[in-house]
Amino acid sequence: MKKHIILLTFLLISNIIISQTIKKEDIIGTWQVETNLTKTTDPKFKDLIEGFKSSIFKFEQNGNFEMSSPNKSKLFLMTLEMTKNKKWKFDNNRQLIKIGSEKDYFSIMGIYVKKNSGKIIFQISESELEFEMIKF
Repeated sequence: MKKHIILLTFLLISNIIISQTIKKEDIIGTWQVETNLTKTTDPKFKDLIEGFKSSIFKFEQNGNFEMSSPNKSKLFLMTLEMTKNKKWKFDNNRQLIKIGSEKDYFSIMGIYVKKNSGKIIFQISESELEFEMIKF
């Protein structure tokens, strides 16, 4: 009986995890930060957080990527410049948007995507930056 309960629990948890999986088709479109979820108070991240908070992310069906922001801080302008005229692709297994080109192995920027309580969360790879997003 105990084995059946454990198996049933495992199946329920697996179903919940699978239902939270993002597909490439879910990402296509235009996104904006709705809420900053970044927990750090490190002042060196301030300009980046402000830049991302005001950014628009556009993921086109054909793989083109565009990021724009009215933020003009020097650090964030460098981020915008690095992503200019780049492509995107989605690693379904890692739930990772990879931004760049074939030449740089899509390594300019990574964005982990997850769904939490129906909300889409973008977490900028290799950083503490995390944002709740809204698609429009």
